[in-house]
Amino acid sequence: MPACPAGARRGRRLPRHAGGGELSRVARAPVPIYRAQLATLVATPPAGDGWVHETKYDGYRIGCSLEGGRATLWSRRGNDWTAQFPEVAQAAEALAARSALLDGEVAAVLPGGRTSFQALQQAFSGGRRSLAYFVFDLLWLDGEDLSGRPLLERKDALRRLLGARGAVLRYAPHVEAPGAEVLREACRLGLEGIVSKRADAPYRPGRNTTWTKAKCLARQELVIGGFTDPEGSRQGIGALLVGFHEGGALRFAGKVGTGFTQASARALRARLDRLGRADPPFTPRPPGALGRIAHWVRPELVAEVAFTEWTDDGKVRHPSFQGLREDKRAADVVREVPGGAPPAPPVPPAPAPAPAAAGRARRRAAAGAAGEVVIGGVRLSHPERTVFPGDGRAALTKADVARYYDAVAGAMVPHLRGRPLTLFHCPEGIAGECRFMKHSKTWAPPAVRRVRIQEKTKLGEYLIADDRAALLALVQMDVLELHTWNSTVEALEQPDRIVLDLDPGPEVPWREVVRAARLLRSALEALGLAAFVKTTGGAGLHVVTPLVPRRRWEDCLAFARGLAATVARHEPRAFTVALARAGRERKILLDYLRNNRTNTSVAAFSLRARPGAPASVPVAWDELGPRLRPERLDARTVPRRLARLGADPWAGWARAARPLGDAHLAAVGAAPVDQPARGGGRR
Repeated sequence: MPACPAGARRGRRLPRHAGGGELSRVARAPVPIYRAQLATLVATPPAGDGWVHETKYDGYRIGCSLEGGRATLWSRRGNDWTAQFPEVAQAAEALAARSALLDGEVAAVLPGGRTSFQALQQAFSGGRRSLAYFVFDLLWLDGEDLSGRPLLERKDALRRLLGARGAVLRYAPHVEAPGAEVLREACRLGLEGIVSKRADAPYRPGRNTTWTKAKCLARQELVIGGFTDPEGSRQGIGALLVGFHEGGALRFAGKVGTGFTQASARALRARLDRLGRADPPFTPRPPGALGRIAHWVRPELVAEVAFTEWTDDGKVRHPSFQGLREDKRAADVVREVPGGAPPAPPVPPAPAPAPAAAGRARRRAAAGAAGEVVIGGVRLSHPERTVFPGDGRAALTKADVARYYDAVAGAMVPHLRGRPLTLFHCPEGIAGECRFMKHSKTWAPPAVRRVRIQEKTKLGEYLIADDRAALLALVQMDVLELHTWNSTVEALEQPDRIVLDLDPGPEVPWREVVRAARLLRSALEALGLAAFVKTTGGAGLHVVTPLVPRRRWEDCLAFARGLAATVARHEPRAFTVALARAGRERKILLDYLRNNRTNTSVAAFSLRARPGAPASVPVAWDELGPRLRPERLDARTVPRRLARLGADPWAGWARAARPLGDAHLAAVGAAPVDQPARGGGRR
């Protein structure tokens, strides 16, 4: 950074050193104001010699000025952030320098060494703090301006200054290799991307091309202009409505409905409620029902969003909320485009045909498609619609989803028959708006059975898929996921299974999830109960126990709670029954609440509305191990797996069912709910 005496901040003066002279006068010169050099986004890293490449850290850009033995941390907007990162300031104050100006990134470090912006947000909310200041530049040292020197000279001085620092203050290394190879390796390691810098360039504040950045996953700051209400068990918000500035207006960039914890969603709702306004800040107004049901807010908060790509109409695909950017101004948020080029203008629509021609075209299209849309006896509308966008493989259409469910129906229907359903409805595929549907209302196809169930305050109508035709009829209605009750309508108040959901924190390795499932199996078998296991379509597992349906919901829930609590009590460092996400990054949640009446679990063989089209798949205990890769069990592989196995791994389910007895409840410290508990009370 060039010296700027006219605009320099009046820093804290050092006391006069013994000997005085020129050295003392230079050392007392005030440290310049921190003004950050910014990297330009590019599609590919620069080729050729003269470039070095650094890891792109996933955190907050921070400058650190050191004067008079005290460190001050500055955001890229010039705000004092010392109070946010006191451990960083304390580490910087231990440096052997009279004055200095450092540049780097404060990030939360996961056990494997990667940085995580979400973990950084959790640290702000009282979660575990494992922060590091990755320092990649030295702009001022003991009264000398280094910003005009070549980058490698500055980094060499920085490395000597930092020496062997501890866990907080870290030198950010670089590599001199072809940029494309460095980016490929960064992506393989699960990093966000790389920053490439001219080795011979001075430090130049502002955005320029001597620093570039290339990303593995797209990341973008977006302005929050509204939100929708939560549905189902979610709290706080359903989705954020976000946009970017272009041409003097805030352009709508889509909905962000994932990436929240319950706590972060509630906290965000509280902040957004204070920013309410009557009309949308977006130009033009978001279309359809979204424009009518949304809550609008003043566009002041900035969200960090990860996504797979931009759509042709300027929306983010598969977005996930990473956290709020307190260091960014909403007015500065524009769409980042590799190379700095403006987005291509939208292709103008073709002229509309005359009504008669349009009718003939529709009839020709319907006739031409008639041979392609009947799957399993069910005629599909819009079979070509993309449901799962490509993730390095071919995208999956609605017809592909129907073919999957048709292929697995023989194994899947026994897990559905007679069970009330909660459905996950995605009429525009996983890139569009999806929602849970519990009650059928009026839309259900005739192949699906309707049942009426008494709820607390009303009579609810639920759907049941008893056969292949019903399953495929739901697919035709754009249902992606099927979630089932733990009881059937023949014995609605007596569950015929208990489900324990093993939900690992982000830092739990797969082998520990496998160990947890085997531990639960051993505990259940010691009680004379069978255990089956299936993947969830995510990072966890379901351990499921078949029952003879005699006990009421309350007793089954009490047993599941008691068993989970017993296991967690014996290994508190590995397991928890507390639902709060903060503090359980390295633990497995033993979620017993699947056993509440009307709570559901994803059905065996159901797809999940997630990138890659993963499925929840029953597996045999002898194949459950570290080599099993749940992410490889998806719409493309599961039908082949079933054909190879020739049978459902849960084929012995019905024969294994046992009644849940008083002895089972007593063994886990749970008294029957409908009988007096110890001490004369009722539990």
